[in-house]
Amino acid sequence: MRRTALALAALVLALAFAAVGCGGEKEASPTPDTVTGTTTETTTTETTTTETTETGGEGEGDAEAGKAVFLGSSGCGTCHTLSDAGTSGTVGPNLDDAQPSHDLVVDRVTNGQGAMPSFSSTLSEEQIQDVAAYVSSVAGS
Repeated sequence: MRRTALALAALVLALAFAAVGCGGEKEASPTPDTVTGTTTETTTTETTTTETTETGGEGEGDAEAGKAVFLGSSGCGTCHTLSDAGTSGTVGPNLDDAQPSHDLVVDRVTNGQGAMPSFSSTLSEEQIQDVAAYVSSVAGS
């Protein structure tokens, strides 16, 4: 029994010395002297996008996106004349002559007036801001 205890103590001591002899707390990471084969390098690049909008000096919105709304399914051009859009509607005001401000376009598209219906349930707030930016920036040009 005494020999077993002594052998066990010697084993524990040997393992402790082996752990210290392997570098202790220092972490080692092996690196090859030569590489055979191919390696793949991954590069990550960061892209910054700057958005430019034409607002006619008032409000917010993207005039380019607004042109798409004006010419799209909202049908603005069927009622309004706007030379930049190539439309010649005669039901509503001629926007080239009226040259409405951004805020006026937002109000009319959102709330409607006279024969013009409200588009607040069919266009998002962003789309309304975009079409207002477009109309107010190109009307009369």
